[in-house]
Amino acid sequence: MKKVAIFVFFISAFFMANAQPPGSDIYLFNFRLDDDNFYISNAQNITNSPGYDNQPFFTPDGDAILFSSDDGFGQTDIFKYNLKARSERRLTYSPESEFSPTVTPDEAHISCIILKRDGEQRLWQYPKNGAVPSPVSKVDKVGYHAWLNDSTVYAFILGTPNTLDAILLATKGLEQIALNPGVTLQRIPGTNQISFVDMNNKKTWMINAYDPDTKSVKPIIHTVNNKSEFYAWTPNGVLLSGDGNKLYKFNPKSDSDWVELADLTDYGIHNFTRIAVNPDASLLAIVVSEE
Repeated sequence: MKKVAIFVFFISAFFMANAQPPGSDIYLFNFRLDDDNFYISNAQNITNSPGYDNQPFFTPDGDAILFSSDDGFGQTDIFKYNLKARSERRLTYSPESEFSPTVTPDEAHISCIILKRDGEQRLWQYPKNGAVPSPVSKVDKVGYHAWLNDSTVYAFILGTPNTLDAILLATKGLEQIALNPGVTLQRIPGTNQISFVDMNNKKTWMINAYDPDTKSVKPIIHTVNNKSEFYAWTPNGVLLSGDGNKLYKFNPKSDSDWVELADLTDYGIHNFTRIAVNPDASLLAIVVSEE
């Protein structure tokens, strides 16, 4: 069984230096987590080829996974993995690099970051068929993003320091929320809030919730190892994260700390980073690096 090791990634540094990003693969598991049952099984490497395959995002209909994949020369495009057919299709063919694919609130487009050769790094959207893209915003140096609704998108903005900002599309405004955020931005299920990792305290990183109605930030839980930027929400509001080869969960309604769910060593996984859950919480995708 192939051995895999930790993958820590900051996309802009690799592409802006015209370097090839580290090789990585996306593993897919059958998954279930509720009050009475938990299981994880049937690990599959769905991108089992040399090169960079990362940033999995399940489509809202649950039929596919969007992800970013390179061409072997450091330039990435957006791909779609069909979960029923077990096949992948390339959606974009451009001279630039596309990454961080997400489905827009109207579910008619795929939004992503386009990094151009001159260093411009902005948020764009493609029709679902991968046709000609259109700009979402003129804000530059966008690293990652998460939609709140059709008029507000949260963005990780590269800078000194990096910032978390709300891009207000109707007014073309930019509202700063936090300094030194982590790269994972997600809407909290069942709420109007966004979660992010606060990295200001070097000893203890916190997963926080931002409420746009009250303009307030509240802590949820420290990161699972006090240094991980990667986590995901299940549809019913449970946090998942990893530390080395172990998968953890935290239910804000019932848990006081992280609870270990599984050791993935039996699948040859010793460290994993990014994590994603499908809309009905029956599938789990994680990212590992190639060795």
